[in-house]
Amino acid sequence: MEQYIVSSNSALELKLVRKPSDINDPKAAFYPDMTYQVFGNMEKIFGYKDLVVKMYYTACSLKLYININYSSKVDSEKFGMNPDNIMDKLKDYITPNFYTNIDVFEKCLEDEPLFKPYGTQLDQFILNHNDEDKKFEVYVIEDENNEFKEYFDQLQTFVLWYIDSSNTIDFDDTKWKIFILYEIFKNENGDLCYTPVGYSTIYEYYAYPDKIRPRISQMLILPPFQRKGLCAKLLNSVYKHYATKSDVIDITVESPNDEFQLVRDFVDVTNFHNLKTFDEVKLKKLHYQEMVEEFKNLYKINQKQVRRVIEIILLKITNRQNKDEYEKYKKFVKARLNWPFQKKPTKLMLAMPAEEAEKIQKADSLVKLEDLDIEYNELEPSYDKVIKRLEVSPNV
Repeated sequence: MEQYIVSSNSALELKLVRKPSDINDPKAAFYPDMTYQVFGNMEKIFGYKDLVVKMYYTACSLKLYININYSSKVDSEKFGMNPDNIMDKLKDYITPNFYTNIDVFEKCLEDEPLFKPYGTQLDQFILNHNDEDKKFEVYVIEDENNEFKEYFDQLQTFVLWYIDSSNTIDFDDTKWKIFILYEIFKNENGDLCYTPVGYSTIYEYYAYPDKIRPRISQMLILPPFQRKGLCAKLLNSVYKHYATKSDVIDITVESPNDEFQLVRDFVDVTNFHNLKTFDEVKLKKLHYQEMVEEFKNLYKINQKQVRRVIEIILLKITNRQNKDEYEKYKKFVKARLNWPFQKKPTKLMLAMPAEEAEKIQKADSLVKLEDLDIEYNELEPSYDKVIKRLEVSPNV
């Protein structure tokens, strides 16, 4: 029976098709990191041998072609078990208007230059990759649009495969704002085309009395475009958008994973370095209030992240070979880590004899010190990753 059990992560073959030759080009394929939300916690599909589930999208308009291919299927009568109904599992996550004829799908590529991005252009930039300049544009969608909803439903299917515990957003709630990053390329006929390479969803929470607190919910760069600095560019575009809005208190992030936190730290530290008021000497003396004010005003960064940025820069300029200097830095960080542990004496402790209460406080302090050491030792390597990236690429 094992020959009829396959990993759904390797069975799903995804493509963003720009030209007809991509359809049969294995180099154009990419695969999910996770599929448990669709195919169950085991991430297995039963009943097929040599299974390939092709989910190909036209690169711009995201028209979908699906084909399920296999060499043999389990004999239900012989084994008393039916193969998994793959389309039944996928139907809640894909458009009902997909193609099953590859020739019809290929014909759709002719209309790709007609697709134009939704929303308002927010930013544009050029990146050089492999000695080739590539142009990108960022658009923000703030208004309801049924045509866009259908388009975005296709795009946000990708979060199922790449963001843990992801959910699709509710378009009926107008507080959702969507930022989409496009690459502009020329097709084989020389026509300009826009292909989505990533996006971010942001929810604008109300803050009393007349302010908002935007929270970044999701940010995804599709696999063919990852490791090129595009996530940092998209995040910086989000900052630019909200920097001009007087009703924004600060920008937060919903449960950032380690990879996104690294990008966020890199962008924020880079922007902090570029402040007009930035002064390394003053920062080392912990005279950073003027810098912090400019930083918060320009980029709407929340206080918790501001402190993290300062700690990363201080680690970067700290001489770790100098024991006193290094210990001073550690104490600075641990003072912040200790904030959640600080608490007032309980009524029970106040009622105790002073000597007994002191013993309890000393015992608690030893436990706290051990916890702080553990927390710090976990934190420093993550800061070092940011510092290393800054050395490689000092600009966003």
